[in-house]
Amino acid sequence: MLADRMAESFYKGGIITDEEKEMIRFGLESLEGNLLGVGLTLAVGICFKQVGEALLLWLLLFPLRKNAGGYHAATKTRCLFVSAVILIAAFMIFAVFERTLIFYGICAMIAGCVIWVLAPVDNPSKQLDAVECKVYRRRTRIVLGTESVIFIFALLFKWEITIRSVCMTFSMVAISLLTGAIELAISNKIKTT
Repeated sequence: MLADRMAESFYKGGIITDEEKEMIRFGLESLEGNLLGVGLTLAVGICFKQVGEALLLWLLLFPLRKNAGGYHAATKTRCLFVSAVILIAAFMIFAVFERTLIFYGICAMIAGCVIWVLAPVDNPSKQLDAVECKVYRRRTRIVLGTESVIFIFALLFKWEITIRSVCMTFSMVAISLLTGAIELAISNKIKTT
């Protein structure tokens, strides 16, 4: 991994101490994941000639997904593949369907309700304790509320790019939460049998 090599190089170069190496590695790994996510989102946006939507989608998706949780792939490669498929599917679906304000409103409302009820959804390898659940639920609801206000203003002023981006964000996070909840239920059932 690049983050491991960089952290080790910093340590050997005397830039960081042995105690700091793990923290630096984690930070570099997070940065690498975020840059890959932005790059992937922009690449898909470029392919669909919707760079504005892609940029806005990333800005809206990142804080909501980070706090809401949901499905997590077992490996980084699988995560990148699943993310690419979901992004492409989202852009295709929102390009194909008739784009009426009613469609966007219903879609955002249903997805928003799923997010409100389910979040946060942890994953089998890192389950949240009661305090973490409470904190992430609160953060998710704050972000969801803020993005819902943005959506309402976008509907009022007919800002098509913003309307579509918020609706795509809510839909993608809701699907991730539903998938993650199913995965967690199956994992817990397997553990108890």
